Amino acid sequence: MRNSEQELKQLYNEINQVILSRQNPVTGLLPASTSVNAHGDYTDAWVRDNVYSIIAPWALSLAMKKAGETREADELEQATIKLMRGLLQSMMRQAHKVEAFKHTLKPIDALHAKYDTATGLTVVADDAWGHLQIDATSIYLLMIGQMTASGLRIIQTYDEVDFVQNLIYYIASAFRTPDYGIWERGNKINNGKPEINASSLGMAKAALQALDGLNLFHKGGPTRAVVHSVPDALSMARTNLAALLPRESLSKEVDAALLSIIGFPAFAVGDSILATETRDEILKKLGGIYGLKRFLWDGHQTVIEDPSRLYYEHSELANFQHIESEWPLFFCYLYLNALFTGNTQTASHYYQKIQNLMIEKNGIGLIPELYYVPEHAIEAEKRNPKSQARVANDNLPLVWAQSLYYTGRLMDLGLLKPDDLDPVKLRSTTTQMTKAQVALVVLAENEDVKKILADNGVIAESILDIAPLKVISAPHLVEAYAQVGANHKLNLTGRPRRRLLSLASSQTYCINDHQFLCLSWIQGDSDDDYVHHDIARVATMVREEISHIRKHWLNSEVAVFTFMVNEALCNSPDAHLLYECLQGFQLRTEDENIGYASANLAFRASRENWLLAPDICLTPITSREVEAPPAIEWNTQSQALLQALDGSQLAQADKLVEYFADRPLHESASDTNKRITARDLLNTIYSNALQNHQWLIARLAFALSGRVKDDLSDYLSVLSSRHFSVIVGSVDTSEFGLEQSLNNSQIVEALREASINPIDHCLLQELLESIGILQRTNPQLFEGVRSIQLSNLLNLCADGVKSDNYKESVLELGQLSPSAVLDRLYKIFSSQRSVFAKGLKRSLSAKNMSDSDVEAMDLDWFEWRFERGLILSLSREFLEKIWQTLAIAPKIIFAESHNPACIIESEFVRSSMTPGEEIFAQLINDALAQLHPPYFRSAIVEVLLAITEFHEEHPKERVEHPINLEEILECAADMSNSSSTQKATAKIDLLLEESPQVLNGYILSSLPTYLKNLGKESE
Repeated sequence: MRNSEQELKQLYNEINQVILSRQNPVTGLLPASTSVNAHGDYTDAWVRDNVYSIIAPWALSLAMKKAGETREADELEQATIKLMRGLLQSMMRQAHKVEAFKHTLKPIDALHAKYDTATGLTVVADDAWGHLQIDATSIYLLMIGQMTASGLRIIQTYDEVDFVQNLIYYIASAFRTPDYGIWERGNKINNGKPEINASSLGMAKAALQALDGLNLFHKGGPTRAVVHSVPDALSMARTNLAALLPRESLSKEVDAALLSIIGFPAFAVGDSILATETRDEILKKLGGIYGLKRFLWDGHQTVIEDPSRLYYEHSELANFQHIESEWPLFFCYLYLNALFTGNTQTASHYYQKIQNLMIEKNGIGLIPELYYVPEHAIEAEKRNPKSQARVANDNLPLVWAQSLYYTGRLMDLGLLKPDDLDPVKLRSTTTQMTKAQVALVVLAENEDVKKILADNGVIAESILDIAPLKVISAPHLVEAYAQVGANHKLNLTGRPRRRLLSLASSQTYCINDHQFLCLSWIQGDSDDDYVHHDIARVATMVREEISHIRKHWLNSEVAVFTFMVNEALCNSPDAHLLYECLQGFQLRTEDENIGYASANLAFRASRENWLLAPDICLTPITSREVEAPPAIEWNTQSQALLQALDGSQLAQADKLVEYFADRPLHESASDTNKRITARDLLNTIYSNALQNHQWLIARLAFALSGRVKDDLSDYLSVLSSRHFSVIVGSVDTSEFGLEQSLNNSQIVEALREASINPIDHCLLQELLESIGILQRTNPQLFEGVRSIQLSNLLNLCADGVKSDNYKESVLELGQLSPSAVLDRLYKIFSSQRSVFAKGLKRSLSAKNMSDSDVEAMDLDWFEWRFERGLILSLSREFLEKIWQTLAIAPKIIFAESHNPACIIESEFVRSSMTPGEEIFAQLINDALAQLHPPYFRSAIVEVLLAITEFHEEHPKERVEHPINLEEILECAADMSNSSSTQKATAKIDLLLEESPQVLNGYILSSLPTYLKNLGKESE
C-alpha cells in the first residue's frame, strides 16, 4: 500500500510538472509544445493535443479520489474542467461555422483546429490551415461524455447543451465527409485534398455513441440537458468504418492513428477479428524499434524533407521509404490497449520499450515526439531497414504521448480499472446486441383494414386502439429534430432536414410531452411512388429493414418496428405476400427475436427519447376512411385515350408517348371542368396502372408526369463515401461519373440526359435507388466493386447479354415489377461475388483446376465474360500483384494507346502509390472502365492476371518498351488459331469462347515471344 501511495505521489508531481505547469491561467488551454522551428509554431493550443494532454490529469483525479486524496482530486478535476471549458469557449465563438458546416460540409466552414493559448482566439485564417479535422472535434465530444459520466460538470448552461447538440450534428456526417485527419494533411502527398479517414470516422462513431442519451449536467439531471445522436448516423459510421479497415484512406493503406480507434480512447471496432487484423497490419507495415511510422512514405521531419515546401512531388514519395520518422507515441497506445485487454505480458513489453526511448530531464523521463534517421545513415538504413541508430527531435516531450503513458501507468499499478476510464461503457456496447429484440407493431388505417388483416391472420390495432399514444411518420420526425438544439441566441438551428432511416424510426419518442410511435421510414408521408404499390417489394423491404435493425441495434431496450397497412395494400392482388410476412414475424416463425407486441407494451419496453421542439406542432397520423374518387367528365380526346389503353403494355406505351409528346400538362382535359388538366389525366392513368400492376405504364406515367425519386442524393452520398463510382451515359455518346456534390434535382437531370426515353430515365433512377438500398443493407455484395455503369447494369438486369438493342432491354425491364428488378440486382451482385469470382480463381490456373472440373462448370464462357465485364470486381491481393508487375515495363497500355486514362506510367505509380493504396486500385479500375465491349474488358483482366503469374515466375524480367495488353491478347489468339486467316478481332472472339484456364494457357505461352519482340532484356 505504501508503494502505491508513493507511486501516486510521484505521478501527481510529474503530471503537474510536465503537463499542468503549462496550462494557461486564463483560458485553461495547453500549448502543444514550447517549440518553434522550421516545421511550425507549436505554442498554439491544438484541440486534439489539448484533449489528449488532459486525459492524464483526469485519470489521476479518479485515482486520487479512490485513494481518498480529495484535495488533490478536486485540484485535478478543476484543471480538467478549466481546459475543457476553455476549448468550449473557443468553439462557441465559432458557432456560426458550426451552423454553416452542418449544412454544407465544406472545409472552409469547419471549426478551427487550433487556437491562441493565451486568448482562445483564432490564430490562422479559415483557408490557411487544414482545419476540418473531424477526429479532433470528435475526441473532444467523446471525452466530454466520459468525463461527465465520471462525475465532472463541464457543461453548465442550456445554451452550452444546445451547442454540444449541434457539435453532434457537426460530426454526424463523418461517414461521408472527407477531412484533413489526425495529421492535418489529407492526402499523403500533402496537397491539401481531404479524404475520408478511418481514424476520424472511428472517433466520430465513438463520440456519437458516448453522447447519445447522456445528460450533460449530471445523471438524473433535467431532461432539457440530455443530448441525442441519430442512430442511423452511428450505423453508417460503423458500416463505412468496417468497409475501410484496415486501410486509413484512399492514399494511406494503413496508418498508426488507427490504434486510437481499435482501442483506447474510441473502442470503435466491435469486430475483434477486424480489430486484430488492423493492429497486425499496422505492426507489420509500420512497426519500428523507436516507435511506429505514422504511415508508409511519410516524409515529415525526415532530413531529406524540404520544409520550405508544403507539398511533396509525386516522384519523391518513394524516397522516404524505410526512413520514415518513428513515433514513440504509438507504443503508448499499444501499452494502454494491452492493459485494457488484460494482456500483462504485452503491456510489460511496450512499457519497457517506452522506458528505453525516454530522455531524462530534471529527473523525469520524457517521451520525444519522434526519432529520425540522421543524414549520414540514410543510405545504410534504406539498404538494411532498422539497422541504423536514430536521433530524437527537439520536441520534448510530446505531451500527448506523455499523457497516455501516465494514464497507462495508473492502470498498470492497479490504481485504476478499465471501467474507470470508460464510464460510458463503450467497450461493452460497441459490439452489436446479438440478442436485440424487435417488437413488430402493426397498425390498420381504419376498422375495415383491421378486419381484413384479422381475417388473414395478422393482429393489428387501429389508431384509436393505441390512444393516448400517437403516430408520426419519419418525415414528421425529421421536422422535430430540426428543432432539437436550436438556439436563437447562438443563431443555431437544429438538425439539418436529412432523412431518417430505420434505426431512428424504430425508437419511441416523447416530443413536447406527447408520446409517439414512428412509422418505419419505408412508409414516408407519400405512397405516390410506384414501388410502394408492389407488395412483394414492400414485404422484402420489411424483412430487409428488420434484419438491418437486428444487425445494428445497440440499445438494450427493444426496437419498435411500426408498420401501417392501408386499403390500397389490402386491395392489391398480391396482398397475401404481405400478410404472410407480417404473420411470420408475429408468430416468431421467421425469427425468434422478432414478434408481435401491442403498441403500448412495445412503447413501455422501448427506450423513450425526450425531444424538446418548442416551435413545431406535430400533426399525428389519424384513422382514414377511403372515399371513392369523384367521377370526371373527360373531353373527347382524353376519353378516347383512356378507351384505347388496352392490349399489350408496349402498345399502350406507344399511345401514351404519342399523346403526351408535345402536350402541356396544364392543358384542359375536360369540357365541363376547366381545372381538370392533362396532368390529372396522366395521374388517372398512373393510378389505374398501379392497381393493375402494369409496371411499364406505371413507370412511363411516373416519368411523363414529372415525378422523380427524391432520395437519390442521399443514396449517392453513401455510395461515394465507400469510394464507389456511379457512371452514366454510353459509349456512343459520352460517359461521366455522378459527383457526390450533386443535389437530387441535378442527379435527376443528369440521368435524364443519359437516358434514351422516359422509361429509361425512370429505370435509371430506380437502379440507383436499389443499389443504394443494397449497399446499406448488404454491403458485402460490393466487395472489390468500385464502379457501376448504370446502363450496362440495366442491360444485364434485362438479360440483355445476347442483345445489342438497348431500347429492347429498357422495355423488357420496364415491364417487370420493382421487386423483380431488385431481386435481379441482388442475384447479379451475389453471383458476381461468388460464381464469377470463384470461376476466375479456380479456373485461371491449370495448377488449381483439372479439365474435368472446367467441363463440369458447364458455362457459356463468352457470356460469362460479358457479365463479368459489366461489373468488375478486383481483389486487394490481385491489385497488389499488379503493382509489383509494373516493374516489368515503363508503361502498361490497356488497349487504347490514344487514351491517357488507359496508360499506366509504371515509374510514376511505383514512386507515388503504395501497393495497397486505394488510389492505385481506382487507377486500375478507371483504366479498365474505358474498355468496351464488356467481354473484352473481362479478357484484359485475364491478361493482367496472366502477367502477374509470369512476373512471379520471372521477377527479374524487364523490357524497355511499353506493354500493350490488347496486343498480348492478339498474340494469344494468333497462337490458338495459327492456321486461320481471320481478322484479329474474330480470332479473339473465338478464343473468348474458351474457358479462362485455356485462355490463361495461351497468354502465358505467347508472353515470352511477345516480350522478346519488344526487346526484352534481363537484369
